[in-house]
Formats: sequence, structure tokens, C-alpha cells
Amino acid sequence: MPTTLVETIKPHTASTAIFGDQDLPLEERTDVTVAELEKMRLPMPTELYNGKVVFKMANHVHSVVQAAVSGEIYIYLKTNPIGVVSTDENYRLWPEHSNQSRIPDVAFITKERLPQERNRFLPIAPDLAVEILSPTNDFDDLMLKAEEYLQQGTQIVWVVITSTREVIVCTAEGKQFVKDVLTAPKLLPGFELPVSTIFAGITTA
Repeated sequence: MPTTLVETIKPHTASTAIFGDQDLPLEERTDVTVAELEKMRLPMPTELYNGKVVFKMANHVHSVVQAAVSGEIYIYLKTNPIGVVSTDENYRLWPEHSNQSRIPDVAFITKERLPQERNRFLPIAPDLAVEILSPTNDFDDLMLKAEEYLQQGTQIVWVVITSTREVIVCTAEGKQFVKDVLTAPKLLPGFELPVSTIFAGITTA
């Protein structure tokens, strides 16, 4: 992952917190490490951008969409046990960098790629990453994050656009807007997720 790409992503403002005997509020620090973050037990999902904490704060629509996508993949895996699906899990996309971590809203990893040690942030990129664009997110930031996943080995990234009820499917070959059915034939054989199902029962206006 080129350093220039990491540096272009703008971190959101984090809530003030103190950890250990640090004198600076957590939101002002730029030296937080993954090992330190793992020990903090913060009350919400928290990523690291160049040693700076970034809290992910979901609204109602974001949470419902996240549950719908992860739930559909979970149901598929019940009869096709080829891997695991998770939400808000921290990944060390760059294991060699102690000050970087990313959290996809939903992630899928095949059984073959699951590390033995799973009680810490996984030092790999997921096979499938899902990011949900809600009013509190910046589109360019999210697309840069999708590029990070792809460059570190993720096969597919689904960027869900709540305002237009569509999904940008990102792969190494390019990007495609999908409004009908999401599939991933090589990764999730036979899996089909109508985009309308993702937004069933919610208002995105």
C-alpha cells in the first residue's frame, strides 16, 4: 500500500478520551499503536490512521443496512460453510505498520485464509469488504478506503450508497454500479443478494 494513499485519507474527529498515563486526549494523539488500541476496550469501533484514532459512528439506516448484508451472507454460509462473516472487525491491512488499522462494516474471509490466532486484530485483508456510505461519511474517503482493501488483497469491495439505493462493486478490474442483484461467483458461488433487500423497510430520504 503506497504511503501517499494512506496519507490522503482524512480522519474524522474522535471523541475525547484518556488512556493509561498519557497526558494528551486520545483524539489529539498521533502515536497510538495497534497493540495499544487492542488493549483500550473502547465503546465503539475505532480505526487507526497514521496513529490517530478514528471512531466509526453509525446511524439507524447504516446499522439496518449493515445487519441486512451480514445477515444474508450468514444465511448463505449456513448451507455453504466456506468461510466466516463478521461486522465491525478491525484488520491490520499493513501488518508491518503498527499505526494503521481499518474496519469494514461487513467482512467475509474464506476458511483457508483464516489465521490460527483470532483473538487479536487479523493481520490480513478480508476477501470481501463492505462499506456503507451514509450522510456522515465522505464519498472520496470511502472510495480511497475501498482501494486500500483491493491493494492489500481483498477480492471485492461493495460500497453501499444509501441515498441512491445502489452499490458500487469494486474489483481490481474496475468499478460497476449495481441496482439489481449483488453476486460474487468466484468467492461466494451461488450467492445472490437483491439490492432491494438491503434497503427493505427503511427510508433513506
